[in-house]
Amino acid sequence: MSEFALPIRERGPEQYAPPPTAALDKLPIELLELVTGYLDRTKDVRNLALTCNRLSNFVRTYGWEAFSKGRFGLLKSSENPKVTLHGLTTLYRNWDRKAFTARYVVPSEKVTSLNTGERTTWSGPQGQTMGYQPSIDSYEETYGAWSDTREMLAWSAGSSIVMRVKETGNRALRKLTEQSELDDDAGVYQRGMFGHAHAWYTYKIPRSMEGRDDITALKLLRPHQRSDQSEAIVFGTASGQLSMLTANVEQPGVSKQQYDTQGRPISSVALSSAAEPLIVASLGDATLSLYSTETKEPSDTDVQSLSQIRPEGPRIGRIWSSTFLSHDKVAIGIGPSFEPIQVYEITPTGFSRPSLRKFEFQSHRPDDAPSYGNLTSVYPIIPISPTSQAGSSTNSVFLSGAYDGIVRLHDLRSPNSFDSLFWDVTNDSAIYSLAAQGLERFVVGSSMHSMLKVFDLRFSASHAYHRIPIPASTRRPSPRPTQDHTYNAIVSDTLDTIKPIVGGWNLFLSPRNAPRQRGGRHPFRPGARTDDSPVYSLSIPSATSMNLYAGLEGTLTSLSFTSVLDPYPDPRIASTSPSPSLSNDTIPTRSDPSPANRIELYDPYGDVMNLGMYEQGSEEGLDMQLLVQDGVGGDLESELKCLRICEGWH
Repeated sequence: MSEFALPIRERGPEQYAPPPTAALDKLPIELLELVTGYLDRTKDVRNLALTCNRLSNFVRTYGWEAFSKGRFGLLKSSENPKVTLHGLTTLYRNWDRKAFTARYVVPSEKVTSLNTGERTTWSGPQGQTMGYQPSIDSYEETYGAWSDTREMLAWSAGSSIVMRVKETGNRALRKLTEQSELDDDAGVYQRGMFGHAHAWYTYKIPRSMEGRDDITALKLLRPHQRSDQSEAIVFGTASGQLSMLTANVEQPGVSKQQYDTQGRPISSVALSSAAEPLIVASLGDATLSLYSTETKEPSDTDVQSLSQIRPEGPRIGRIWSSTFLSHDKVAIGIGPSFEPIQVYEITPTGFSRPSLRKFEFQSHRPDDAPSYGNLTSVYPIIPISPTSQAGSSTNSVFLSGAYDGIVRLHDLRSPNSFDSLFWDVTNDSAIYSLAAQGLERFVVGSSMHSMLKVFDLRFSASHAYHRIPIPASTRRPSPRPTQDHTYNAIVSDTLDTIKPIVGGWNLFLSPRNAPRQRGGRHPFRPGARTDDSPVYSLSIPSATSMNLYAGLEGTLTSLSFTSVLDPYPDPRIASTSPSPSLSNDTIPTRSDPSPANRIELYDPYGDVMNLGMYEQGSEEGLDMQLLVQDGVGGDLESELKCLRICEGWH
C-alpha cells in the first residue's frame, strides 16, 4: 500500500510539521521590494534598515526607490531616491497642512519678444474693455535629481502669449553663472525666488486687435512630442485662428502653422498624449474638428481638418470643453443639454459615429421615468491618472465640473451616469476649471468669489498622508435652505444610490493685504478685478510639482506649496544656497525659522499675498473652520500655535 493510501491515524506527528518559514532578512530582493512598496511611512523604511546589515544594505540600494514606487507611484528612477522621498513627503505634508505662499505672476522688467528677438518691457494688454481670461498650460521635467528641474509655463493675455522658463538646482546655478559673464542686455535669465533662474518671453499675434483676436485656448506640446529643443504651442482665438507656434527660446525667430477653421471662433483645444499628437478643437458653438500635427503641407498653407462632427441629441447647447481621455478617445462638455457629456472614439477614418458613450446626469432611472435626466452644462473635464486609486488601466475614469456646482466621477465601464459626486455644502456656484494634483487630490476653480476648492479622491484614513476627514455617512438635508449650508436638490435626489463626498477646503484668491510689485515701492494692482472673479483656468506642471497656477480676470496667481515654518524644507527650496554646486546626496539641514530669515527666503520682494480660507464642514454645517494667513514675518509663537491647532501639525 502506498504512503498516500494510509489512514490519517497511522501517520506520525512528524509528518504534519509546518513548512519552514523564511525570515524577513532571508527573502530575495524582489520580494523585499514588494514588501517595502506597501509600507506606510518613510520611518517604516528607516526602521527596516535598522534591523540587520543585509536589510540596511537593501534599503540603501533598493528600498527607498521601491517605497517611492509603491506608495507614490513614482516609476521614474532618480539619482538619489532618499532625497526624492524627502521632497515628496514634504509636498504631501504641505498640501495636507494647507501650507503655501501665494503671488501674482508678473513678468520681469525685461522680456524677450519672440516676434523680433529684442529685449523689451512687458506692459500687458492695452485697450481691453474688461480683463482678459487667461488660458494656462504648463509642464515640468526632472533631470535625474529631485532638485534639478525645468518648468515651462505659458498663458494667454489678450492677443499675446506670455512664457516663462524656470530652472532649479544645479541647472539654475549653471544658467546664472553663464549669465554673469554676459552683458545685462544680452542675458535672458534672471535670479528669481528660491535662487531659481527665470527667463521670460512674449509673443503677440501680428496685426491683432485686443478684444477681437483674444486667445481663448492654449496648449503646450510635451518634450516627448517634439523633435528638437524648440517649444511648440497650439492656440486658438476668438476670431477663428488656430495655429501651432514653434519657437527656440535659445535663438530668435519663430515659425507658425495655420489650421483651416473657416473663420469660426475657437472655444477649446486639446492635444493627445501620443508622440505625434492629434489636435481637437471646437469650432463655433457645435462643431468638433480633428487635425494632425504631422503635416506635409507648406507652412504657408492651412492644414485641413481630418474629421468633423457635431454633438448628437434632442437639445444640444454649445461645446464648452474638449479633452483627450486617451490617445483615441475624446470627451466633450456641452450645454445646456440633457446629455452634457459625450465621448467619441478616434478611428483611422476620423471620429466614430455614433458617439461611444453619452452621459446624462441622473444616478438611476425608474422604469416609468422620462428618457432624459437633468438639463445642465458641463464646463471642464479632466482624466484621472491610471495609477491613481480612482483610476483605471484603460483610461476610462474622468471628472467633470458642471453648472450646478457638482464634480462627478464617471467611468466608461460603468452603466451608471456617474459613480461618485463631490459637493461643497457651503457653495454651489458653477465650476469653470479642474486640475489633478498628484494621484489622489484635485482642485476646482469656482465661478464666484475667486474661490478654489480642494477635494480628495481617497477614502478616509486610506493613506498615511491623508488628513481631510470624510464622513462615513451623509444624512438627507432639510428641504429648506439655511445659513449654514447650501441645499442642493440634485444631491438630495441621489442619496438613496450614491453618497456625496463632502469635506474639502476652500481658498479665496483675493488678497487681504496689498502685495508689492517686485522691485517697486507701490502695491501691485492686477489688470482687472480679482475680488469676485471666476477662476477661468488651472494648471499644475506635474504630479511632483510644488506649484499651482490659477487664471483670474486679467491676472495669473501662483501657489507654491511650501511651509515657511518647515525646519527641513523641500530640497528645491534648499537649493537657494549660494554655494557653487549642489550635492544630490545632501538632505537639507535644519533652517533658522527666525522672522528675518523667513522674510529673506520666502518673501524678499514683499509680494506674498495673505489669503483667507475655510474648511467646508459637513452637510449639517458642522466642523466648519475659518482660517486666515498672516504675513511671512509674523509672530513665530502665534504661527506655530496656529500651525498645530488649525493645520493639524503634530
